[in-house]
Amino acid sequence: MCAKIIFVGNYKGGVGKTTSVLNFAEYFSRKRDCSVLVLDLDPQSSLSEILVSKGNYGTLADLKEQETLNYVFDLNISKIERYPSLDIQFDDSMLVKSFSGYHFIPSSLFYQNNMGLDALALRMKDNIQHLSILKSFVDTMRNNYDYIFVDCPPANNLITRSAFLMSDYYVIPTVLDGLSTKGVLHYIDTIVGTYQKYCIEHEDALIARHFFGEEPKLLGIFYNMIRGQVNYDVAKSDFESSLKERKYGKDVILNKQINNYIDIARKTQNGEVSIEKDDFLVLADELLLRIHTDLANRV
Repeated sequence: MCAKIIFVGNYKGGVGKTTSVLNFAEYFSRKRDCSVLVLDLDPQSSLSEILVSKGNYGTLADLKEQETLNYVFDLNISKIERYPSLDIQFDDSMLVKSFSGYHFIPSSLFYQNNMGLDALALRMKDNIQHLSILKSFVDTMRNNYDYIFVDCPPANNLITRSAFLMSDYYVIPTVLDGLSTKGVLHYIDTIVGTYQKYCIEHEDALIARHFFGEEPKLLGIFYNMIRGQVNYDVAKSDFESSLKERKYGKDVILNKQINNYIDIARKTQNGEVSIEKDDFLVLADELLLRIHTDLANRV
């Protein structure tokens, strides 16, 4: 077993990244019997707040520093800066928590004087050693899972780039408006450009390419929070035309769109998935099929 790493992201906030990760983790683990780990890289820690509180771990403020991803980055950054020969190990029993059939590792707003992941990213240097922190840590537990989902923030900092580089696949949720769809294209360009910068053009590209592996593959884009009373025909046509101009086929758009059901939003706040609506279940199955097809084609 070697987990496939999938990050969910978009540079626009409010498109449902956290809701998507929570639903994917639930449906992949409980409905499709996959072992799943979730990582929250968003400095706002919204997903962590939900899972910690609803998982009976108290609140984010109650977590010990050793129970957060912040701690992993903090110690590794200090090691690189001052003690490169140290072999730092982490206690998985402290970091990894259980929730509804899957595992997660939280980040926290309250780590050491409110030092969020965004502040820690500012301490990192733009080099392969710092970018390798996340993958080196994840690799220690990768064989324990089938899938690792990463909730990426709407930012292009070094921690986010680390997630781009270490991942096998990515999924982009979007709402259907002009700014959002243009942002999707920019987001894809950024991911492709990040791999190009470090694994193709960098002076240490050979070692980066060996360490990070192949460029992450776009599993698909899906339309989120669709309102039943709104006609999206023009917006969809414009978006698909923009994709075609960039030589992306219509097949990058996932077939299932997620409707703006209040039940999905309410359940997410409780760390649950909707019983009434199966939108995300259908989408999760579509993602699984695409992954299996891709892996089969590589054999």
